[in-house]
Amino acid sequence: MAARITVEQVQEAVRRYWSAMAEKEPGTLVRMYSYDSVTFNPFSSRPELGQVAAARLEREYFAPLTQFRGEITSPIDVQFLADNVAVAVHTYRSYAKNLEDPIRGKRFNRSVLDGRGTHVFVLNSEGKLVLAHQHLSDIGRAPVEEVSSAGRR
Repeated sequence: MAARITVEQVQEAVRRYWSAMAEKEPGTLVRMYSYDSVTFNPFSSRPELGQVAAARLEREYFAPLTQFRGEITSPIDVQFLADNVAVAVHTYRSYAKNLEDPIRGKRFNRSVLDGRGTHVFVLNSEGKLVLAHQHLSDIGRAPVEEVSSAGRR
């Protein structure tokens, strides 16, 4: 029989995701996803494999001049689908400053003012809690804001 996940483990895993983004912890996001996970995010037009999405997020958000802040704005509600599978839902806000668009050679800011996060966690065969699916969406997005070459609005 598989081990049982706790509400606290799932809530901590959600907080760890947002913390890894804010603290720019290389490799942490990639390790949070199962190898076959799928993720949707509010700035992509298609689903991505979780580890591919995590690598892209690190490339975009972990740049030296980029700043990110994520804020969970509701309680993290956890529902169990099985002893080793849980779904966590919450609302959030996120603010990214000084992101780089290398193709156009410009920097920009983007924010999700009112977003929803859904995370499906599975306790894998090694006993590690990993993301099997993640869907981050926005119901309130600020317009993308171009940043001057000096890095200021």
